[in-house]
Amino acid sequence: MEQLKQLIIKKTGLTDNHFEQLYSFMTQIWIDKNDCLIAPGRVCDFIGFVNSGILRYYIDKGGAEFNIDFHLPGSFASAYSSFLTQKPAIGYLQALEQTELFILKKEKYEELLKASDDWYKLAKYISDDYFLRKCKRQTSLLTDSAKDRFDLLLNTYPKIEQLVPQYHIASYLGIKPESLSRIKSLTYIKK
Repeated sequence: MEQLKQLIIKKTGLTDNHFEQLYSFMTQIWIDKNDCLIAPGRVCDFIGFVNSGILRYYIDKGGAEFNIDFHLPGSFASAYSSFLTQKPAIGYLQALEQTELFILKKEKYEELLKASDDWYKLAKYISDDYFLRKCKRQTSLLTDSAKDRFDLLLNTYPKIEQLVPQYHIASYLGIKPESLSRIKSLTYIKK
């Protein structure tokens, strides 16, 4: 929980007391590898903080999986648009390895926001993080080469290559695994 405490204090400007209050509202859960927290048609009623492990958010279209996002330790994870709108999710939030999460249910989140305007700092941090990652990825998919998208991925998710199977990374980049292998060989030859 030290990661969450540091994030709360350093990134949002909230205090130790805020952290203690938030922590008292959260529930610790473990998700086994390949299990899903969210599936299409279910409403997401939580925001999770990844303490350890890795999650991916993906969409299945006709049996093909398209990775949309990754959630590594120290990040928040949710089917965020479903969480905000309370409409069913369109994708899956799946553990790529055993993952420890601290879950904040929607009703507790709303309770915090009603208790003090200070909590909007945390809400803004979470919202901005999701929005900026989404915008960067969308823009990159439309304007960048596969190599540039790979570089952005490495910048956004340091050490992801050691944590996530290559076919998931290729899916996120919108390329075939063979193309990722070529990009990686060119990248590491130049270094």
